Amino acid sequence: MKRIAVFATFGLLALVVPAQAAHYSPVAPSHSHSCLPHQVGYNASGPLVSAALTADGNGRYSGTIEVNVTRANHHALTGDQTFTLVGARVKFHHGVDPSAPAPGSRVKLHGKITKLSKHCPSNGFTPTITVKKVDIRQAKPPKS
Repeated sequence: MKRIAVFATFGLLALVVPAQAAHYSPVAPSHSHSCLPHQVGYNASGPLVSAALTADGNGRYSGTIEVNVTRANHHALTGDQTFTLVGARVKFHHGVDPSAPAPGSRVKLHGKITKLSKHCPSNGFTPTITVKKVDIRQAKPPKS
């Protein structure tokens, strides 16, 4: 009788221990949630190339703006870039014509960009930029 109880106990342990070990496995799942695109801050600035903006009211504008991005945070690309604005806040500082800002005006862009984590495969992924705020200032006068 004792042998049957001992073998039954070992049989139960043989079933329970592997099930618990599989639950606490240190191996990461193949589709981690950290490899999903997430949004991070986007800041860029540079001279204005061209702008085609229409007023939506309350300081918000829609349209396109082309900027030669010279400074950008670590998430942004530099060079000539065209951005599509949808209901973005645009602030025209002193001396800037809201209907037709002059090329060469200083532009600062703020928004969000989608990004993947460092160790995630990026084939087929293209980041999406959403501009939420634009500041346009007069171009600096040339140094004499």
